[in-house]
Amino acid sequence: MPANGDRTRLADEQYERLRDGATTHRTRLLVRLCGEVGLRPTEIVQLRPPLIRVTPHDGTPHHFLVVPEEDGTRDAYLPTSVKRELDRYIESNGIREDEPIFDLSARRVQMLVGDAATAAELDDVSTADVRRYCAQSQLRRGVPPAAVMVSGGWTRLDGVADDPARLDRSAIAAAFDRADTTPERVFAEVDVPALVLDASGHVTRANEQFETTTGHDMTTLAGRELRSLFTPTDGDSFSRAWETALDGGRWRGSVVCTLPDGDTLDGTLSLSPLGAGHDGFVVTLKSETATNATHSPRLDDAQRRTLAAGSVLADTGTRQGVFTRVCERLVAGDLYAGVAAFDTPVTASASPVATAGDVPDGVAPLAVTAIEAGELTVDEQQVAIPLTTGDTDHGCLVVVATDTVGGGEQRALRGLGGRIAETLAAIEWKQLLLADAVVELELRGDNTDSLFGELSAQLGCTLTVEGLVPLNDGSLLYYVTVSGVSAERALEAFGAVGTSTRLVAAASDGSLLELTATGGSLPSEIIDRGASLTSLTADDGVITLSCELAPTADVREFIDGLKAAYPGVGLLAKREIERSVRTATEFQQALETALTDRQQSVLQVAYHAGYFDWPRGSTAEELADSVGVSSPTLHNHLRRAQRKLLAAFFDGESDTELA
Repeated sequence: MPANGDRTRLADEQYERLRDGATTHRTRLLVRLCGEVGLRPTEIVQLRPPLIRVTPHDGTPHHFLVVPEEDGTRDAYLPTSVKRELDRYIESNGIREDEPIFDLSARRVQMLVGDAATAAELDDVSTADVRRYCAQSQLRRGVPPAAVMVSGGWTRLDGVADDPARLDRSAIAAAFDRADTTPERVFAEVDVPALVLDASGHVTRANEQFETTTGHDMTTLAGRELRSLFTPTDGDSFSRAWETALDGGRWRGSVVCTLPDGDTLDGTLSLSPLGAGHDGFVVTLKSETATNATHSPRLDDAQRRTLAAGSVLADTGTRQGVFTRVCERLVAGDLYAGVAAFDTPVTASASPVATAGDVPDGVAPLAVTAIEAGELTVDEQQVAIPLTTGDTDHGCLVVVATDTVGGGEQRALRGLGGRIAETLAAIEWKQLLLADAVVELELRGDNTDSLFGELSAQLGCTLTVEGLVPLNDGSLLYYVTVSGVSAERALEAFGAVGTSTRLVAAASDGSLLELTATGGSLPSEIIDRGASLTSLTADDGVITLSCELAPTADVREFIDGLKAAYPGVGLLAKREIERSVRTATEFQQALETALTDRQQSVLQVAYHAGYFDWPRGSTAEELADSVGVSSPTLHNHLRRAQRKLLAAFFDGESDTELA
């Protein structure tokens, strides 16, 4: 184990082992108060419930422990996860405000932490070592030394300056807030074109400025590497950039960005790690206005105007509201004389559903042309931006500019169109999820061109999709019951077409398999077009399925789109069905009826004891002791209760079905 003189230095992995070595909730909390708050044993035994305080910073609450000292008190920063665990301990043990939270001696605290260290095979680790780890880990996270010293009661940190200036509670909250900033918050505060990369260097997120400046959107950016977007101009490759970032530094260099329309954009790229654990990276791009011939004051205005129009989308909950507010925002400046929005289906004789400013007659044909071409279309100073997600058409936006629209401005408008389309798609999904009535379609396909059609024809069996889960990379995770063929043969066939597969359960009347696959299936096409798949069965190449659409959806357009991808698909039936709506109280009552008394009590104990938290506040063995049953019996009750709870949530099963 690394050491500094006679002081034991804990690594992060060793501290995690120490926490896991605590056999009781109390001991684990003592370890965390030393290792994550920096308290001494003598300070831990003085804690009372009223000594927990809260201080807001930038709208976020930060918690502190008021720690008594010889010459007064100090404010020790209390991480939110530790605070929750401390609250749970106080509540579960019924500790009053005038009682100590831990009725122990300081020596007993040292012994309990020492026992946890022994269980974790960390010999000679003391509470002083654990407290020192707290300071070292905070410094590694970027908390300023002075804030660490004040919060932990240190007068010196391995040579860091003595006698730090006293910081008030608000200043310490700000310091820890900066260090604890999540990647999402960091990214949200970047006001230049920026990307987030995962640990392997692939794009996972782009901000509005990047989409507006470059014309790329997340449908084309996701999963791409830097070298596919940028080319260094100093003759060097990105190898040095990655070496710098992996060492924790920031690399800057001149690059050329390749744009979707083939143009290029000169700029300065910055690559730096996102946090200390190399969980990802941040890329920022600064456009070189002096060398970029396409840059102009009008482009600056266009980028600001499209960003302003995009900013209203999050607060708009209806299609009409989206169209109206975007039109109003775009004409608010001097760039556009008028804007017209067309909802789907768009025809040459269609009238706009929203307008702002001065829009001439006869712009609908340009909108039709843009939708048919699937790309932004320019006719002199009129620009039509199709609003599409995948193969789904959500309408078109036509802007009438006050001057010639250059490539950079076109990219900004294209990026805005992508954001509008995504918002409209989200609204459709929301309407589908919340609607009291939905349109149910029953479809049949006698072709074998899709994933499950091919598999069922190849195997000569029946496949039933029991459930599917969309994954972050665009693939779908399927759970499929296979009957009429052996599990081994089905696994072999599934493995040839999917990225991963496994056997979940084998039975004589049908085996349940898990399959991960990308594209090439009717379910993925249906989901991309805004519908919800409710059932699918493939029998020897013939597929029968049902799906649900929002009442406002264009059924004809939906069917035509499916047929374009899968010509053998036909509509068997269309019906409007009423959804049964259960209130939260009815849902709870149904579960109470379904759960046995023992199942309900075990589920409640597990919830309140932190069994479902991460990391867990209690082990299964501790729960079993609390309710007076064996560990296998507790697991039996807990799993059955969870199964009923999840079935009611995901499948909407009634209380009679759950019982």
